[in-house]
Amino acid sequence: MVERLLLDIDLDGDGRTTLTVGPAGKPAVFACPPDPPDLRWYLEDYLRAPYGLDSSRGLAEAARLAEWGEALFEAVFGPADRHAAYEAARAGEEPVELVIRSSADCPDLPWELLRDPGRGRFLALDGVAVVRGEPGADPGADPGEPVPGAGERLRVLVVLSGGDRPMIARPLLERLGEAVDLVVLRPATVARLRETRAEDFQVVHFDGPPDPHLVAALPDVPLVIADAALPEVGAGSVVALPHRIDATAGADFLACLYTRLIAGDTVTAAVAAGRARLADRPDRPSPRGPLPLSDWMIPVHHLRRDTWFPGLAGGTPESAPTRFVGRDDLFHELEEVVHHHRAALLHGPAGIGKTELARAFARWWRATGGADELLWHTVRPGSGPDEVIAAVGAPFLGREFTRADRAERREMVRGLLAGRRLLVVLDDATPEVVGAVTGAVTGAVTGAVTGSEGSAVLLVSRTSEMGGLPRVEVPGLTAEEANRYADDLLRGRPAAVPRRQRWLFNDLMTALDGHPLALRLILPRLEDTEPEDLLAALRDDGKTPLDAAALSTVARLSPDDRRRLGAASLFPGVVIADVLGMMSHFWSAPGALLGLDAPAWRAVLDRAVAAGLLTRVHVDTDTGPGLSTGAALAMALGLYDLHPALRPFLADGWRAVDPRDFERQYAATRFSLLEATAGFADRLRHQLTEGDTEMATRVLRVQYDSLAGLFGAALDARQWHSALRIAAVLTARWSGDLDEEGREWTARARRTLEFAGGIAPAVDGPAGELWFFLVAGDAERHLAAGRLTDAGEAYQALLRALPQRPVSASLVAVQHQLGRVAEERERWDEAETWYRTALTGSEELDYRPVMASSRHGLGRVAHERGRFDEAESWYRTSLDVDGALGDRRVSAATYRQLVRLAEDQNSPERALEWILRCTGLTGRDPAEIGDRWRELTGTPLPSSVRDHLEWARPGGDDPARPGP
Repeated sequence: MVERLLLDIDLDGDGRTTLTVGPAGKPAVFACPPDPPDLRWYLEDYLRAPYGLDSSRGLAEAARLAEWGEALFEAVFGPADRHAAYEAARAGEEPVELVIRSSADCPDLPWELLRDPGRGRFLALDGVAVVRGEPGADPGADPGEPVPGAGERLRVLVVLSGGDRPMIARPLLERLGEAVDLVVLRPATVARLRETRAEDFQVVHFDGPPDPHLVAALPDVPLVIADAALPEVGAGSVVALPHRIDATAGADFLACLYTRLIAGDTVTAAVAAGRARLADRPDRPSPRGPLPLSDWMIPVHHLRRDTWFPGLAGGTPESAPTRFVGRDDLFHELEEVVHHHRAALLHGPAGIGKTELARAFARWWRATGGADELLWHTVRPGSGPDEVIAAVGAPFLGREFTRADRAERREMVRGLLAGRRLLVVLDDATPEVVGAVTGAVTGAVTGAVTGSEGSAVLLVSRTSEMGGLPRVEVPGLTAEEANRYADDLLRGRPAAVPRRQRWLFNDLMTALDGHPLALRLILPRLEDTEPEDLLAALRDDGKTPLDAAALSTVARLSPDDRRRLGAASLFPGVVIADVLGMMSHFWSAPGALLGLDAPAWRAVLDRAVAAGLLTRVHVDTDTGPGLSTGAALAMALGLYDLHPALRPFLADGWRAVDPRDFERQYAATRFSLLEATAGFADRLRHQLTEGDTEMATRVLRVQYDSLAGLFGAALDARQWHSALRIAAVLTARWSGDLDEEGREWTARARRTLEFAGGIAPAVDGPAGELWFFLVAGDAERHLAAGRLTDAGEAYQALLRALPQRPVSASLVAVQHQLGRVAEERERWDEAETWYRTALTGSEELDYRPVMASSRHGLGRVAHERGRFDEAESWYRTSLDVDGALGDRRVSAATYRQLVRLAEDQNSPERALEWILRCTGLTGRDPAEIGDRWRELTGTPLPSSVRDHLEWARPGGDDPARPGP
């Protein structure tokens, strides 16, 4: 139950404003207090420039809110009969609602400011829900009890319409997580509103100026939220935000409101809780830093019919928000372009925040119904269009895609994008790559996709020269966005606070022009530097804000730190402290780098983080049952990200310290770095194969770009042995999700290593050893993917490079693999020839792995030709060798073939015998045998064997026998 106070305001026949309290009250003249606070200035303009006189005025207006609120309270509840009704309502234990209803021609007052002078608190923050009642209701008529609403999930339909107000729905979604279904109306038309069935949503949220046509078409929903006062609308409640509200504050209010609705509160109680949330967290961004603002009064609740939702479920909606700042205008622009054109180019200068914007938009687009799945691909330096096509197709199209040739792959990607709802983001796109893939990727989107169906592609690049794609330019942050980012950068730096209060700080922000990376470099220095000194450092004619900020920041470093960070800039991706520590122990490292271990390097890199030059990279170290420990965990620490735009400034800083000796130091450092990377790769490969595989795999994913780039540098420097050791760990990714990149790297290495005419280097030298490793790995991946022509060509290249005499283990292994290729092509004579050749050589060498595998292969060939006895003989001899080797993987494959052979001979008893020998089980429990068989072979128990086991059990029935 709720204790309600009804307050009706009207104009009498003489044009006077009258007020009635409660059903038993009589109309009385109402004299509104004079000079209400200037809420528009206080709520919308004050925080934009809170300096000088405006600072004093802001404080005065904040104080007047309480004074005027108490005067309004006296005007309403001063007379004894009204005050008695108020006190009686508050005396009970039930929640109190003050329902204010006025005729359309009455002045609109900020009733939310009502403040009880006796209690010293605003009513809306003191347990009284202040709501606006339905206009035109009979005086004293009670709105009635809340009605229950339907639904098991809270569903919110968002209508975006731009405008100059902050976008609330996006930061709101970050807080809600998956507990609320938030859907964006795309396109925002009346027809689409009807198709979407707005009546199935509990909340409709107009984020921006409401479209009158959409408002008029709204069905009767429990709650409508709008950025402005709405005309009469079919909704139980309308929460209007008639003044501009900070986006984070608005998201705080609505997240609390939705949390309370899910918890079972009425809309009225949830709005009251949201107001209290705003009052408890009053700090808002301003040029001077966070300043308190009494914006809890902004939400105005218009009540026609209160509602609660007893069936809602969804857990705790609120989650920790991400720290993505503003960009509301770009979000609205991307919404329009991506929806209508299905492809867009996001471009802007280095460090302007393109990638972060693309990540935030991608999360938003998928979470609000724009796409079912998201694919993000960073175009690596030197990569070609085939790699981009593979990155798009491989995750979705599987083995058929990997076996297809290049032309077929492009057609498959076109079909994929036309038939599914994906958002593909290509980051760091170059004109060469994009020009080559436009027909396969964006062509499929723009040509085959219309409306809100199908896929969309977003390209992110520094250049705007990308053909005819719609372009969205990323400028610097707006003043309000820059202020919020400054709050993040200066949080925890108390010494910067007084310097930020000065007017010169505003000039500093103007000079930085909202450039995020420049802000990151300069603002933390306010902790020990005056704004005018920072301004002087930025005043360099012809320099962009980023150039001036980077030069100024690097110049502040000590000479040794400049040398060391110059060395760190040699990493093409993340900076790895462990590698730097290993590098410093090479005799060839320059003097300023010698003797530093990994902790000492981390201290250097941490100072760079404090200066804004680097950021830390975090790897998830939770490995299930507990926190990982050991070498793999150590590799996950000490990782730092260097923005590509800052890399040349660090190198130039090093050059400025040692201008005469820089080239020699640079060459020596690069040599030592490549050697150290090779040693690090050895350690990481050991972890991948014999250590903490899960953690090492995560580490490799984060460090891959650096390791791959350093592999390329080792190729260019002709450090073949180092390149081989680095490549040995990269194959873990090439054999997994980067098959196409492995092909590209192998092709590049072959161009470097081979002589004219494609002649391979001698395989007994360092260059030949690297060549053989890469080509063999490429051949194996081709074979695994079913690219048999490519696999055959690669193995033939290996065969030509190997001396035929004396017989070697490498030679017989290649001969065996050529047998596998021929077998896959069903060329049985050719396969048998290669297997017999490999077997003869392996027996001459007593090289048992190939002996076992070639006998297994000969068994498969005989099996396919129907020579069952011969096949079983070869399989048995293969098992004899496997047993001596202890290779369970090969043995399991042979047992699987023997079971298949027994099935082909219609002998389930014989098949069961081989299964029992493979599993080591003697029991008859089909479940136990089946589980063990699947564990060893990766295949389910054959149905004939399973049926045979069932009837052979005590009490079982033979499915082949007739019933009684």
